[in-house]
Amino acid sequence: MFLKFLHQFLHNYLSYKSTIVATSSKNADLAPTIGQTSVENKSILRKSLDARYLLVTPSEHSNCVRTTTSHTLFPIVARFAIGITGLMGALTYLPAKAQEADAPPIFKNAKGKSSSNKVKEEDLPKVELSKELMFKLLSSDVALQRGETGSAYVTLMSVAKETRDPRIAKKATDVAMSAQQLNEALEAVQLWRSISPESFEAGQYFLSLMVVKSDYEEVESFFIDQLTKVKPDELAPTLYQAQSLLARMQDKKRAFASLERIVGSTPASVDTHIMLARGATTQGDKTRAIHEARQALTLQADSELALLTLAQASEKDEALKLAKDFIRKYPKAFEVHLAYASMLVEMRQLQSARDEFAQLLNKFSAAKRPTSRLLLALGSIELELQRSDSAIVYFQRYLNEADSDEDKNNAYLNLAQAELQKKDLKRADQWLSKVENTQDKSETWFNVQTRRALLMASDQRFGEARQFLQSLKFNNEAEEALLLQTEAQVMKAAGQKTEAFVLLEAALANYPRHPDLLYDYAMLADSFKRYDEMEAALKQLIAVNPNNPFAYNALGYSYVDRNVQLNDAEQLLKRALELAPEDPYILDSFAWLRFRQSQFEEAEQVLRRCYQLRPDPEIEIHLAEVLWAQTKLSEAKKLLASAQKKDPDNELLKSTLERLGISLP
Repeated sequence: MFLKFLHQFLHNYLSYKSTIVATSSKNADLAPTIGQTSVENKSILRKSLDARYLLVTPSEHSNCVRTTTSHTLFPIVARFAIGITGLMGALTYLPAKAQEADAPPIFKNAKGKSSSNKVKEEDLPKVELSKELMFKLLSSDVALQRGETGSAYVTLMSVAKETRDPRIAKKATDVAMSAQQLNEALEAVQLWRSISPESFEAGQYFLSLMVVKSDYEEVESFFIDQLTKVKPDELAPTLYQAQSLLARMQDKKRAFASLERIVGSTPASVDTHIMLARGATTQGDKTRAIHEARQALTLQADSELALLTLAQASEKDEALKLAKDFIRKYPKAFEVHLAYASMLVEMRQLQSARDEFAQLLNKFSAAKRPTSRLLLALGSIELELQRSDSAIVYFQRYLNEADSDEDKNNAYLNLAQAELQKKDLKRADQWLSKVENTQDKSETWFNVQTRRALLMASDQRFGEARQFLQSLKFNNEAEEALLLQTEAQVMKAAGQKTEAFVLLEAALANYPRHPDLLYDYAMLADSFKRYDEMEAALKQLIAVNPNNPFAYNALGYSYVDRNVQLNDAEQLLKRALELAPEDPYILDSFAWLRFRQSQFEEAEQVLRRCYQLRPDPEIEIHLAEVLWAQTKLSEAKKLLASAQKKDPDNELLKSTLERLGISLP
């Protein structure tokens, strides 16, 4: 959740307004649709649409956000991590002049006037609307309503050739694209361009089709021609468009060769080196990317974009050092500072990240730049650090300062979690009740309703919670499975573990491959000491989702906890760590394995690292027992006392104290 928000927040701060080109809302009814096409055709058309509008979207993030199973009924909402690749994707797509408030349009027509999607009245043909012409236009609309796209296309092309009206040619192009008829779409757009050779929109349609057809030569020619027409201050965005579009083509090596030829058609500059560095990164040539980025920095030492491009091509530790040194040299490098703070988050150096975001808040305030998203970031970090009071202050400041059109659901969810940390269930539910249920947020809203039921259960209102869940109407199988999972959790909290187990068993009969149902079923089976069923469920979960680190962790920890199959446990936990190397709970499991193997020093080292990442009571208890085994009794007692203060009813704490014969005041 937070990853998506922070990515968008960086985009909003740094976005170069002219690099996202969209058609006029008046043309929305002509846009191709993908609702009834095959999966393969959807992919092709989506690629075509993205190219047509030149949507500037960073490369897909690796899935850096992970949800660690919480020991409470309400898992932490604000867990987040920013991947270096995704972060740099958000930051480095800007041309070197990206800080300008209002950028000019990317391409201009031959007369030097800004291109527009609207056709000027004087450019339209002087054609009388005859009865025959009216009949053809109406018949094409009727054909479209009947789904007869082929007939509509033929009629529209006939009218466009007869009238030389660019609007008709555009509609014929849209019809062909919506029908996935790419050859016909190309014929239509070529007619459109012959009618309006200076049309920016026609050029974008043509370019999108060339990308879909992987016609590298045409893409090259298009951009080389554009570079001869643009003014100097339009050079960078034009180069960026070329690099961004070529990055989406399949043959990365050939795409980079095309980029080199496009860039080679214009004099070398900071921006040409940056675009080559980005292109080299896309094709996996980090050596070339680093070389080009350093060349850009040689030409302009204070270029934030060049530095971020260099960081993107570098290893994590080197990227962090590059950003830190740059900020020290250029204190007003806001974008690099944002990247640096976010990298610290990704590396789980949360206190340091919090300090950097606090500095950014002061800098943005002094520069009179919007600060609401920084407040949300700070609140989320404080929440992760278990500082609920401070988190609440930041989230409430965010709500006061956020624009009216900002999505405030993240803040409401995090405020609810902060109140839960303070054990104020009523206030938590009040914040959750504010989450909006709009068409594009219905999934979030539905999830929040299940969380509200869990809050009722936490407040011992088990019957009310089940009634509330049963009143919710699900819209799909995923929501039905979530309802069943949540009801089982409520029943478990009410002490009806057997009934919850039966419910999950029945739910799995309908959804045998549902990851969350499998996980919860396995955990309940473990609590009943039905280890064969627990293992079967977790092995099924691993088969369904082999990249789920928590499945490996759960099975591995079960072996460790029972002190059986420790060799198997080691393999499972090592795989979990490969998938989530910084997860404190997985590290805790691995440390407990080392404890079972009497490797106390390594167990202590790993647990201390866990405790720095997350000062959770159960991690404290495990660390205390490891210290106790090494006769470090004083520190062990301090940790146990701390865990008792945080969670006096913790079952692991009670059993550990009893087993070790320890009495706490």
